[in-house]
This record gives sequence, structure tokens and C-alpha cells, in this order.
Amino acid sequence: MVRVVGWGMLGAWRFSAASWLFALAAALLVLLPLARALAQSSVGIPTNAATGRSLTDAVNQNEKALIDREVLGTTPSGGGAVGGVAGAGMTSYPTGRLRTSDHDGLSVHNIQLLPDEPPGVRSFSYTTTEASAFANITAQVPGTVLGGQLKVSGFIGQNDLSLDLRSNSIQVLGPDQSGTGRNESILAGASVLWSLKGTYALASLVGTWGQTTLKDGVDDCSINFGCNHQRYNFNTSGLIGTLTAGQIFDLGGGVFGPKLDLRGSVGYTRVDPANFFNVRGDEFDFHFSTWTGTVGLTLFANMALEDNAILRPYISGYLRQEWDYRNGLTFTRSDGATSISAYDQAHSYAGVDAGLTYAQGSMTYGAAIYYEASGDERSLGGRLGMSMKLDEALAPTRSKGPFNWSGFYAGVNAGSAWGHAHANTSVTCLRDDNSPLAKCPFEDASQLAAVGAAGSGTMSDQAFVGGGQVGLNWQTGSLVYGLELDLQAFNLAGNRSGTATDPSDATNAITVGTSFHTDWLITARGRLGWVMAPNLLLYGTGGLAATELGVRNVLSSDSSAQGSASASGRITGWTVGGGAEWALSRNWTLRGEYLHLDFGKVTANASVGDPVAELKNNMASTVELTADIVRAGLNYKF
Repeated sequence: MVRVVGWGMLGAWRFSAASWLFALAAALLVLLPLARALAQSSVGIPTNAATGRSLTDAVNQNEKALIDREVLGTTPSGGGAVGGVAGAGMTSYPTGRLRTSDHDGLSVHNIQLLPDEPPGVRSFSYTTTEASAFANITAQVPGTVLGGQLKVSGFIGQNDLSLDLRSNSIQVLGPDQSGTGRNESILAGASVLWSLKGTYALASLVGTWGQTTLKDGVDDCSINFGCNHQRYNFNTSGLIGTLTAGQIFDLGGGVFGPKLDLRGSVGYTRVDPANFFNVRGDEFDFHFSTWTGTVGLTLFANMALEDNAILRPYISGYLRQEWDYRNGLTFTRSDGATSISAYDQAHSYAGVDAGLTYAQGSMTYGAAIYYEASGDERSLGGRLGMSMKLDEALAPTRSKGPFNWSGFYAGVNAGSAWGHAHANTSVTCLRDDNSPLAKCPFEDASQLAAVGAAGSGTMSDQAFVGGGQVGLNWQTGSLVYGLELDLQAFNLAGNRSGTATDPSDATNAITVGTSFHTDWLITARGRLGWVMAPNLLLYGTGGLAATELGVRNVLSSDSSAQGSASASGRITGWTVGGGAEWALSRNWTLRGEYLHLDFGKVTANASVGDPVAELKNNMASTVELTADIVRAGLNYKF
């Protein structure tokens, strides 16, 4: 059996010994360039497909929570289509989603391997896990529009996707092959919801912003030397637009009888990954876009419970079709001689969704489970949600009683940040079956370990931070809930260098330098506090954090081997902290705050060699950043 690692078409033939050797030589001469030409495509193409699907699903589930809350009903009275909208005023609610998908065979067509080769077909199988969380604020526009109620919703959230390749009948992964992808994105957008009795329409526009990481040990492989396992990261941005309309039909029984919701929607998703270069200097330009149409039926009922509570169970089924689906790659070799394009087929999906909502007073809770399938995908997911009415909590406080923390605020802050970046460097030899006897500048295990150790370590910096924040509080007794968004100047930078003696030649010294830098910081956090005195609030806070991390590595040696590389990535992470806030007057507050931040990773891949070296080393330096901030802030409460 001849197995060509790095290309998905496998086969078995019976040969004589001479024929076997001849076939192997031909495979090396023809298929190895193809393996290089397609490097990182086996991980990148399915990861971008899964990213687009995951971001769209996260938005759709958040929209579903908005329609469930504001149209289908959560209270037995209060106006609206079925006697159940939150009524006039403002609501805030989080939504969450967990999902796993099993893709049996994502077929990609029109891959042109070489200019004189016919298009080929590849098939990718993989599993994904996804999680998303959103914070939503919805306000009703006063009066009526076309006879109905108009509500505007703003939201921000994060979506995380991880992907693992697995074997199928066309592409069988060898024992030393593996491929994983990960996308972390922040989503921010707005929705407009119009409803009149049993009719509603919803339009949403969402921007996405994040980073994708590929860990590839599939394509960049050779028969004699195995696979090079490389890590790449590149920024992503995107746009999601949806338009939904529905009609609710009363099946008898009035407010508390069964009802049927007929809903249709159309949407557009686009993900634009930034171009990146692999360790051999080849350029990759991935792209993803699709139109989607969905139609579904939901059967539900509002069930009255004690204490004016409502329980609403539901079950729904839906069909979804994608068209003008484009998921592919434009590839340019380092010598500029070859470019390829790959496009994918559209998909048809069917799914079922079942759950329930419980509402009492100003609070609403929900849980659901859903299953979705297509010809090459199975998905199982769940959601948890909670909402709170804010119209009463945010009513202006005009009395001369104790200070009330409820309301909107905006302000400025300034302080200091301490950043700690850890660099981990590893070195591999970029083997080539066409030159089996050639050597890399750093070849044996002791040399590779020495270079890696010289490039690994910690960098630190302290810098000024300053910026502005906007937020919203609502107070219930002595308990205060809050949401806050801030933008900061975050100018951290650091560098280090390490040296080692070349184990193969004690007269040669190896020097590896690494550095990092950041410019700005965004956090979106929840706050939970306790009023210790009428004008004193102690609180804890936690949520999302994002920044742009730049990384550079460089190697020099007495043996003339040298190389350098730079990379940057939009990394997301988490933050947690706490503080104290004092009310100086009815409108002004002063605070002191501490935040700890933990971010993702960025990798720079340097090609290391010299003019006479037949092969190159790849020196990968991965930097992970943490930081601590102490700052003071001044807010004006509206």
C-alpha cells in the first residue's frame, strides 16, 4: 500500500518490487509539490466554514431570545401580541449557547492543484464545540409605528469555536497527523423589532471581530520525515445581516391556549480572514460568505401559575437552505508560480428545538435544547437565558432620600497597568523529501532544545492606562447590578534575549530575541455590588477583554544562521476584579478599581537559515499575555 501523506486521495495497488519503487519515486516528484501547495488548507477551509456557521447560529439564537421575550410572551398581561411582552420601558437580559457538531464529509470542489492539472475534490470530516454569551439591552420607542410597537435592542457578546479534524473514507489521517482550529470573536450589533398583535418583523445588523488559530500537522508532511506541526494565527472580521418576519396564530383557548408561530427569515454572513504566510513563505487568502433562508413552525402555550407567574413550553421545527455559498482559498506560492481557488457546495438543514420559559415579576428564565442535521453535519446544543425588566428600576429618583445607583452613566478613568508576557519558543527542521541528505542549520535534538530554551522566558512592562467608560446600573434594595463597556489606551511593550552555546560547536553562540507590544484595550463586563452605606458601593466585576498583541522573534548565531518574523493578532480573553465607588452628589461618583486580565496567544514563525543552507529551520515563538490594572474613575450619572 502506498500512502501519500499530505493529500487526501488514498489508494492501494499491488505492485512488483520494481514497480513499487518506480511508483514511489513518481509520487515524490509529483505529489510533494501538491502537499506544499495545499499546506494549511485542510485545517483552514473547514475552520472558516465552521466559523461562519457558528457566528450565524450565535446571532440567530440571540434573536430568538429577543422574539421569545418581546413577542411570544412572558407575563399574562402587559400588552403585545399574545398578552406577554415586557411592556413599556427597558429590559436587559443575557443569553447563552452551547453546541457540538459532527461533520461527516465537507466536500470542497474546484481545487486546481497545478495550472496543467484538472480540478480535484477534497473531503473534510471534523467535530466542533461552540459556546457564546450575549448581554442585551432593549428599549421601546414611545408611541406607535404603523400601528404597532417598535423596540430597539443593542447587544455585545463573544463566540468561541474549536475544531478537530478526523479521518474519513477519502482523507485518512496518519498517526503523526493532526489538525485543529480555533476562532474567538466578539460580536456587537443592534436589532429593530416591530410587532402588531400577532404579526412581527425583526432586522439585525452585526459586526464580528476576532482571531483564528490553526494548528496544522496534516498537509505539511513528507513520507520520509513525517509531519511538521505548525501554529498560525490571523485576524478575522465579518458582517451578519438578517431579516425575519412571523405571524402567530391562536389555536383556541385565548391567552392561555395553544398557539402556532410561523416564521421565515433570510440572512447574509461574511467572514474575511486576513492573509497570512506559512513557514515556507506561501500566502493564504481564505474567504467565506453565504446567503441563508429559514422557515420554521413553533407550537407553544402560556401556562398561568401561582403568584402571577407564567410557564411557556414550546417545540419547533425548521428547515434552512444556504445558497451562493463560497468557502475557499486563494493561494500563492512563495515563487509566485501557482495560485489555486477552492469553493464549496451549499447545504440544506433540518432541526428541532424544544424548551421552556418561566417568568415571575421582573425576572424571566429560560432553557432549551436543540438538534440539527444536514447531509454532512449533526449538531446538538443547549441554551440558558435570563432577563430582567428595568423600566421601574431605572425610573429617575427625584426624592431627597438616600442616593439611588440605578441609571445610566458615563465617565473617564486613568491608572497604571502591569503586563506580563511569557514567550515559548520551539524549533523544527523543515524537511524536504527531494533533499533527504540535506541538513538544517540546527538539526539534532540538543540543538533544537538549545534554541528553544534561549527564546523562552518572561517579559514585563508597566505603563499608563486611560480612557472612558459607559454603563448602566439598577438597584434592588442594597443589591446593585450593572453592565459596563470601556475603551482604554493600553501601551505595553517588552523584550528579552537569551543566548546558548551550539551543542555541536562550542565556538558558536546562538542568540534569540523576542518582544511584544499592545496599543489599546476593550472590556465588556458585568458588575455586582452591595451598598455598604447610602453613598458607598462595593462591587465585583468580570467579563470579556480584547486587545491587539504584536509579537516579534529574531535569531542570530556565529555560524551565520539568522532569521526574524513579526505577527499580530486580535486576542480575546477574560477579566475579573473589583472596586469601591463613592457618590459625591446626585450626579457624580468617584471610584477606585482593580482588574486582572488574561488573554490568548499569538505566534511568530521565523524562517532561520543562511545563504548556503539547503534547508531551513522554523522558529515559532508563541506569546501569551496577562496584565493587572489599578485605576481611578469619575462618572456622571444621568
